[in-house]
Amino acid sequence: HLSGDEQTNKLAVCLGDGSYYDKHIDNLGGTSDAGDRRKLTALLYIQPPGSHDGQPSYPNESVDDDPRGGYFRAYDVPEEDAVTAIAPRGDRLILFWSDSLVHDVSPSYAPSGDADRRWALTIWFIADKKGVIRATDAAIEEKHFGSGAGIGK
Repeated sequence: HLSGDEQTNKLAVCLGDGSYYDKHIDNLGGTSDAGDRRKLTALLYIQPPGSHDGQPSYPNESVDDDPRGGYFRAYDVPEEDAVTAIAPRGDRLILFWSDSLVHDVSPSYAPSGDADRRWALTIWFIADKKGVIRATDAAIEEKHFGSGAGIGK
């Protein structure tokens, strides 16, 4: 149900000053026909290949062992209460459902200057109609964002 005509994108450059993204879901759903239709997120790291070398291979990557940070962290993946950390290595592509994955990005630092900056190109593939977007489940909202957050409304 993805549109063949529409998508949206963003280029984010983390300069290494501790910038991060709080825990969120890209598209919180809802019931409005005019609302957000982002369905699939494609995140491509475009810093030089070999960035974040010296880390164990996925799925054993660890935010705690890397002073550069900038890790994509997926919550409840691959199972409930798990957190999967993925290093922002150049030429790495991450795909996930925009309307269901709870994720964040850990603080990003550039101890070696420009070579350690985090470059991420995000492309959101748009659903051809609003009805295929999942509303945020109340239990997930409560677990990850707290009581009364009202994020999926």
